[in-house]
Amino acid sequence: MRRVLPPAEPKPGRKSQPRELLLYVEDDEENWEVAEYRLSAAYDMVRARNAVEACAALREHADALHGVLMDIELRGSDLNGIELTELFRGKRTRELPAYARNLPTVTKPIVFVTAHGARYSDVELMVFGADAVIAKPVDFAALSQALSSLVGKRFGGGRL
Repeated sequence: MRRVLPPAEPKPGRKSQPRELLLYVEDDEENWEVAEYRLSAAYDMVRARNAVEACAALREHADALHGVLMDIELRGSDLNGIELTELFRGKRTRELPAYARNLPTVTKPIVFVTAHGARYSDVELMVFGADAVIAKPVDFAALSQALSSLVGKRFGGGRL
């Protein structure tokens, strides 16, 4: 798990704006680096490479999360992004490994960021627990708009 730290302290006399925290569950290093570069100006980010790291990150940061970005296919992981999303939403559909038990439920937006969305309809992905789907390669303007829209509609526009 890798935590991207917020920028340096603001200059004296200036107050820093609180930054929202995103959990990005992504197994591909290049996709992570691009997302980190594009999103870190607006968000603090935590990356999880697999289901074990995603569950640990959720336990550690649940109260501070603004949202979750979720890849569907997680190579080398015993749970994929759909299964993790269902788990994060409190839908336990099968016997879970020990690391995935007793997780907090995610009520914040979960956005699938995936190259595999074409395998599923948007309706299917919403049933699994996603609030939005963004295809790879990621259009970061669309992703930012989706996050802003979800927060406003689902959570009254205030800080989560």
